Amino acid sequence: MHIDCTNARVNWESAHVFVNATPDGKVYYSASTKKGHTGVEGTPAENYQGILVHDHELTFYNYGSDHQECLAHVLRYLKDSMQNEANLTWSTKMHRFIQEIIHYRNSIEPGSVIDEAKLKEIEQKYTDLLKTARDKYDYEPPTQYYMNGYNLYKRMGKNMANHLLFLHNFKVPATNNEAERLLRGYKRKQAQAVSFRSFESIENLCRCMSMLIGMRKNPETNIFRELSNMFA
Repeated sequence: MHIDCTNARVNWESAHVFVNATPDGKVYYSASTKKGHTGVEGTPAENYQGILVHDHELTFYNYGSDHQECLAHVLRYLKDSMQNEANLTWSTKMHRFIQEIIHYRNSIEPGSVIDEAKLKEIEQKYTDLLKTARDKYDYEPPTQYYMNGYNLYKRMGKNMANHLLFLHNFKVPATNNEAERLLRGYKRKQAQAVSFRSFESIENLCRCMSMLIGMRKNPETNIFRELSNMFA
């Protein structure tokens, strides 16, 4: 299941909108005045026992049975490191490597598996690139003005299994794009409304969007007729 959240505004005060989405089209939007565990409470993720796909929100690591980090986010972070640490080569090589393994996974026929030798080769190269990063940072420590590249290197080492899970389980996508796409729908509404006047307004919008998107997943559904029947 994909999970993600974005900022919201209620009378110019901060709030948050969460989205949970499954590959078969089930979508659940929810609103919360706080992030973290408070935001997850009452959502499908709270008691979910499957794999969660997300963008390294540490709170989400407390839920589900396993985790896949969104590699689209990782590629963006690596590109940022490439621009701000031009004297280092590890981020450029890792960026290219992540693109290659995503392409490799996408090129494999559905139902197939990656042999153990290939998996070990990929994991070894991943580890070698992180060793290159470690050596560079040991020789030239990051400055307080830019720590993002170093923090990314540490994170990719600590959560290596969660970056490469999609190679071990072909039901798991490499990115969290589904949740991001669904949240863009809410962001457009917020841009139009600028700021909601009550928290109840955001909750109502979340309920409506959950139902409408669920209806649209079935191409045979006449949304106008379905909504008319609800109000009738």
